[in-house]
Amino acid sequence: PELKQRREIVGGSMVFVDQPPVRAAVYGRVLVLEGVEKAERNTLPLLNNLLENREMALEDGRFLVAPARYDALIADGAS
Repeated sequence: PELKQRREIVGGSMVFVDQPPVRAAVYGRVLVLEGVEKAERNTLPLLNNLLENREMALEDGRFLVAPARYDALIADGAS
């Protein structure tokens, strides 16, 4: 299963559907990670970056970033 986003065909067009870790991060919800000890090796770095650094690049081009870091980037003039 996809960890970040899943591709679906809706009305003849491909769309990305956020998966539970992304929805939890975007909406500030709790994410329960049941059975994480059984996860594939390449899954853990993705989760670790989201949980520790609060960052994740998404397949649809969005980039999740912690609010404090975003505010700092805006203050420095980045857009």
